[in-house]
Amino acid sequence: MKNFYLPIIFFQLVIITYLSFIIVDVRWEIRSGFKSQEILTTQNEELENLYYQLLTEEFFLNSPARIEQKAREDLGMVKVRPRKIKWRFIIKIGDYF
Repeated sequence: MKNFYLPIIFFQLVIITYLSFIIVDVRWEIRSGFKSQEILTTQNEELENLYYQLLTEEFFLNSPARIEQKAREDLGMVKVRPRKIKWRFIIKIGDYF
């Protein structure tokens, strides 16, 4: 009778050992997943900060006042007043009839 239970007990010990290794592996995967998530969150925050810096720089560089100032200082451009336009009306008889 003792020999009948021995293989069952051995099989149960093998299954418990296997499941213990599986638990250790799953815990390791969870820890590495949390570490990867933390790294990705940090990188995402850095990229968001860089995005907002670049967006601010774009607005600064595209401001009309700054462009006008650079055109005057660096390129020597000046604002020219428009000439008065003289209107001449030529009425042709054929246009109205």
